[in-house]
Amino acid sequence: MFGYVLEKILLIIGIKTFRFRIMKLPSELAANSSEKYLDTFKNLYEHSPWFVEQSLKLAASDNKYNNLERFHEMLSEIMLSSSSDMQDNLITAHPLLAGKKAQNNELTDFSTTEQKSAGLNDCTDDEIKLFERLNEEYFSKFNFPFIMAVKEKNKSEIISSFLVRKNNSRDQERTNALIEINKIAWLRIKEIYGI
Repeated sequence: MFGYVLEKILLIIGIKTFRFRIMKLPSELAANSSEKYLDTFKNLYEHSPWFVEQSLKLAASDNKYNNLERFHEMLSEIMLSSSSDMQDNLITAHPLLAGKKAQNNELTDFSTTEQKSAGLNDCTDDEIKLFERLNEEYFSKFNFPFIMAVKEKNKSEIISSFLVRKNNSRDQERTNALIEINKIAWLRIKEIYGI
């Protein structure tokens, strides 16, 4: 119990260097406490904890999921093999990049960090207008938001991707969205473990 509380305190104050030593790996966590497992990983997929919920028994039953890459592969497979409706709900749960939720500080902690790392929290008025236009064009064509793993990207890379991808078919973009969502999940796993 003390380790879990200490882990939360260190996370709150931004100390991640010790987190990996304190933080149990996925299989250990799942086997020891389903509550802690679900709490730790519930936000890997934007407002869609059911993929992590579905992984609990599998993660708890096999230590190979203590390997973070294998853990991510397992989650990815669960998400990609889920129903189209579940995938569509996941896709539409994502916020617009540099959109009103970001401007009003209404994003999840992960999304806030990711958009901030790409400089999307520091847009000029002209850049905000450009993102609003690109988001609107994209959404009106595909009926879901543009999704990109923006951590480790910059504004010009994101804008370039918008411009290229808006010319794709809906099927291509739905596939791209699912690929990007799994990239986002991997980056979030790495963030949880401070790597």
